[in-house]
Amino acid sequence: TICPLDCPDSCGMIATVTDGRVARLAGDKDHPYTNGFICRKMQGYHDRLYGTDRVLFPQLRAGKKGEGRFRRIGWDEALDMLAERLREIAARFGGESILPYCYAGNMGAVSR
Repeated sequence: TICPLDCPDSCGMIATVTDGRVARLAGDKDHPYTNGFICRKMQGYHDRLYGTDRVLFPQLRAGKKGEGRFRRIGWDEALDMLAERLREIAARFGGESILPYCYAGNMGAVSR
């Protein structure tokens, strides 16, 4: 597999899967550009993927910022709120305030 992060290397990775879950990520030694290297962020990526603090459903703040209180909301409500906020931002600051044009995504192997 290839790293999903937006950095210039497109590191090749080998995922070890146990019981349907990623148990380990390691650099692919046969990758022609990164030769087995992956950064620390990706070495522990599977820990974040399955972490107990991972947010799985949309939530809305139910208290003051910083209190850590949220209530679960539905996907339709969350997407409607997000769309409205994005429309407001685009109207006020322009489209590039939402989606900067200067980013190219994961282009490491392509730019090599």
